[in-house]
Amino acid sequence: MVRLEEVCLKTWNLRGRTGIIQVYSLGLALTPSARFLLPLALASFLVGCGSTAPEAVSLDPDSPTVQVGERLQLRATPNENLISELEWELLDYNGGGLLSTRGTSTTYLAPNHSGTFRLVIRAKRTDGSTANVLREIHVLPVFKPEPATAMLQAGQTQVFTVKIKGLVRNDVLWKAEAGTFNEGGIYIAPSEPGTYHLTATSAVDPNVSATVTVIVN
Repeated sequence: MVRLEEVCLKTWNLRGRTGIIQVYSLGLALTPSARFLLPLALASFLVGCGSTAPEAVSLDPDSPTVQVGERLQLRATPNENLISELEWELLDYNGGGLLSTRGTSTTYLAPNHSGTFRLVIRAKRTDGSTANVLREIHVLPVFKPEPATAMLQAGQTQVFTVKIKGLVRNDVLWKAEAGTFNEGGIYIAPSEPGTYHLTATSAVDPNVSATVTVIVN
């Protein structure tokens, strides 16, 4: 058996009576016309290998995203001749949310905690096999600074809070573009007028953050 790296890396030149004949690592001495057609054939082969048939069912939205505690309507469209009604099931039984199903649509009720949960849609084909379509539902936490915008005088203080739902802890880290936060978490505006931004980030999930705009007069 020829190893892939040998096929990809090795080439040789052979000298014949009429000059050098290029021999590719596939082991064939190729004429100029063959050398032209071979890349086209390989390209067609690779495209064919990379193509995939459509799934038995299309889901709308295809990548469901919802906030904790909210409802999301999901609709399925069969792409094949399926002989049974669609079955919807959440594979994460431990607090992965709830489904209220009616045929090709379902209402998903997100749990009160964030995470990624798996949904499978099943149906029988005409040949007796089962079509399975798997999707992930992304449940995002609520992370909302209040107020989202503030107009302050130079040196004035302001208390900012963050409404949080769906995270295991409510600790928040604040970062100021200008101005400072004192030990009590109270923001002190800078002395220079301008528009500045504050960033609030979850202490338990650095991917969860929000921005506050501060206008200093």
